[in-house]
Amino acid sequence: MKSLRTLLKLAQRDLETLRRALADQVTKDANVVQRIDGHEQTLRNEQRLAQRDYESARAYGGYAVTAIAVRKALDAERILIAQETERLRALIAEAHTEVRKFERLIELEEQREIRKREKREDAELDEFATLRAARLNR
Repeated sequence: MKSLRTLLKLAQRDLETLRRALADQVTKDANVVQRIDGHEQTLRNEQRLAQRDYESARAYGGYAVTAIAVRKALDAERILIAQETERLRALIAEAHTEVRKFERLIELEEQREIRKREKREDAELDEFATLRAARLNR
């Protein structure tokens, strides 16, 4: 029984570690989304400048190529984060199942112990009643 409790604690610790890793991935994704929004805002500002000024319009072509590369890199980073998030979610589901399994085994062991104790008490009461009846019949 003690080993089951130790295994349960280990499984819970692993589950918590995975949950923290998932939270980190969610935070990373939020940061990438924020960077994408900032990048798009900067791109819109550069487009407005290019529309107003001839020199800015000439330079915008080079900027646009760089901006596209940055956007692709951010999208690729987001895809990697999404893949890692899905992997972590699958691991969390497995770890949660493991935790529940150990909890259930502990519950069953406790129920067995209770039944065993009740059976022993019943046997003691039966023996006591038998001895008492024997004394009364003498």
